[in-house]
Amino acid sequence: MITWKQQLERYNALLELIACRKEKKEGLLRFSRCTVMASDVSGQYFCEKKVEMGYLYGEVETETKNQGTQAHENLLEGTQEASQEDVWKAVYSKEPVLALEWLLLAEYGDVFLAGQPDAVLFEGGVPLVVFEYKFSRSRRAYPSYHVQAGFYGLLLKSLGFDTGKLFYAIVVVDRRARNDLDLRDNVVEAVKKNGFKNAILPIENAVIYLNRFDEEAAKSSLEWALQYWKGQREAISTTNPNKCRNCEYKEECKEAIF
Repeated sequence: MITWKQQLERYNALLELIACRKEKKEGLLRFSRCTVMASDVSGQYFCEKKVEMGYLYGEVETETKNQGTQAHENLLEGTQEASQEDVWKAVYSKEPVLALEWLLLAEYGDVFLAGQPDAVLFEGGVPLVVFEYKFSRSRRAYPSYHVQAGFYGLLLKSLGFDTGKLFYAIVVVDRRARNDLDLRDNVVEAVKKNGFKNAILPIENAVIYLNRFDEEAAKSSLEWALQYWKGQREAISTTNPNKCRNCEYKEECKEAIF
């Protein structure tokens, strides 16, 4: 039986290995990267070309991004920072624990994966729900959202956690509610009240899409994304002109459509 101390040792070893490769510039992926990030894989399912442009031209600050950053910071209200050892101890406690913005790492074949879910609910060392918040004018849960949540499930699985009971909750929130400091607690309460079963749960200012983690679907989504990072194909641009119209790289992108 794998103990949390063994998991922590493996986690720290991955951190050191990634840092060493980065320092020696031994990244084998596009843009000399050592890791593939959850947010990038999600972005590939929105518009892969946009992800590429971000690396070529740098991140562009927008009001929407700034609002999203502030909204996610508000989700941390009332929490406290903890060391890696304390986090690992806590998630294996008998009482339910909500780990927020915990950096997860994994070795997937010859690639390192990394991601930071908004929150994961644990009980007795078992991850029960991954929470992913999206602040949007739309109340839909787009495919890219599901891909990102599934990515986190793969990270948890690779770290040695039992994901047999894992669900993920995509929380699509009205942007106007980004300063609601009760949002996090209201979401967790709604999920617990529903129980661990697939559901769409409307609450005040948000809709929660609760789904069971599908490991095979998550792997399939990741494999497609890795083809780009390994240089096996070029970036694929969106076919939705509305995405291009609102894109911060529309002037630089030769494949933009309007």
